[in-house]
Amino acid sequence: MPNICLSIGTKADANRILAAINTVDGLKAWWTNGTSGSPAPGGTLAFRFGGNGGFDMRVVKSDARHVQWECVSGPDDWLGTRIEFELQSGEKQNKLMFRHAGWRSENPHFHHCSTKWATFLLSLRDEVESGQGRPFPNDVKIEVV
Repeated sequence: MPNICLSIGTKADANRILAAINTVDGLKAWWTNGTSGSPAPGGTLAFRFGGNGGFDMRVVKSDARHVQWECVSGPDDWLGTRIEFELQSGEKQNKLMFRHAGWRSENPHFHHCSTKWATFLLSLRDEVESGQGRPFPNDVKIEVV
């Protein structure tokens, strides 16, 4: 099964990075301002993208180093996939390892999402470093609409 795997490095504090991936306000600041729900393990997070639909993610794990969600509602090819964040702290930088795992195939939507995840991870980096992420609807567009 194909996976989307990305990473970013930053000098931002590990607690700031963790807050960006495991709080509703943090997620709103870099992914989509249409975020709601419970980020606690067992909770469900809803991510909406205006007229483009969205996803519901069940929170599988959330601790000081790992956040993992499972897609329980959304496009067919997202159902059952997992979003995983792993925070690796180091002396010179903190690294965030990202994986969107369990895709059934490398279809056109997979390729689109791979590029969009890269733009959103850069948005996350900008948010934790400067407080200026680019969440939807102000995200970097990758297709002509």
